[in-house]
Amino acid sequence: MDRVWLLSALLLAVASGAAQRLGIIATDIGVPAVPGGLTGPDNTALPPGCFCIPINQVCPFQTNVRIALRPVAERCPEMKECCRTNGSTQPPITAPLGSCGRQNALRRSNIIHGAALFGELPWMAMVLDRRGRNLVARLGELDFSTPQDSPLYPHRDVLVDNIIVHPQFNPQTLANDVALLHLSVPVNTAAAPNIGTACLPSQGQFFQGLRCVVSGWGGDPTIPGNRFQNTLRVVQVPMVDSFACQQRLGAARLGSNFTLDQTSFVCAGGVEGNDACTGDGGSPLVCQNDSNKSWTVVGLVAWGLGCAQREVPGVYVNVASYANFIRQNVRF
Repeated sequence: MDRVWLLSALLLAVASGAAQRLGIIATDIGVPAVPGGLTGPDNTALPPGCFCIPINQVCPFQTNVRIALRPVAERCPEMKECCRTNGSTQPPITAPLGSCGRQNALRRSNIIHGAALFGELPWMAMVLDRRGRNLVARLGELDFSTPQDSPLYPHRDVLVDNIIVHPQFNPQTLANDVALLHLSVPVNTAAAPNIGTACLPSQGQFFQGLRCVVSGWGGDPTIPGNRFQNTLRVVQVPMVDSFACQQRLGAARLGSNFTLDQTSFVCAGGVEGNDACTGDGGSPLVCQNDSNKSWTVVGLVAWGLGCAQREVPGVYVNVASYANFIRQNVRF
């Protein structure tokens, strides 16, 4: 049972001329219901046990499944039709539910960038502001333009009843930019494939050379307006040595006297077109363990100089520096 979710503290200032990457702290989304479920987008009845899902999602059954892409004129235009047959009632689990850092979707051999799959990033959470009332953590969300991503495993909204901000958080420099959100009720991470946790690092752990990805609903710099995206996106980014990061950020804009706070921050990215961006603040940077293939949260999107520019890494909260702080305030 997990009740605490780790997020970057809400950023109130901009440090060293760098753009803060504020995350989704949104009012109620309030989108209308969309076609789908047990009827097709044109309200045509589907066969028993069938429903329409977005093309990028995984059908939540394990065996004896008929999944068909339909022409526009048929039952699931521009979507995927997923049908259950006798005995196919379980999600496509690839690891034990409830264990940290496990993906519960069909694994992709190489994530470069694109829309996330259902159950691929179960540790991802969206934070909603109920119009002046308490914050709500939305767990298991993928595409917030739809009422639910799966008829069997909908997202779950859980009230946040306490926020623990790091006592040395500095809104001017963004040092120690981390907070814990305490959920009002326990969440059973073994109950659904789309809700889970990433593993926590050891205090001071390093992650150079590992495969790492960052995910979020933030803006795409290639789209006019750089607006939030409906579907969760994921992109692979390389870890960057802290001294190399300091040098690249200095050369890009911050000057030769810029010093990176290596306790508070780590860096990743610097590959043109692949990066976190506006609206991704607080989103997790996770790296995969080579031995057991589990994913550990390494960073939280903090700030950057623009988005997705060559040789300009993004800056993330160094979660390994706060592992003891987290464990002291959470029961594991």
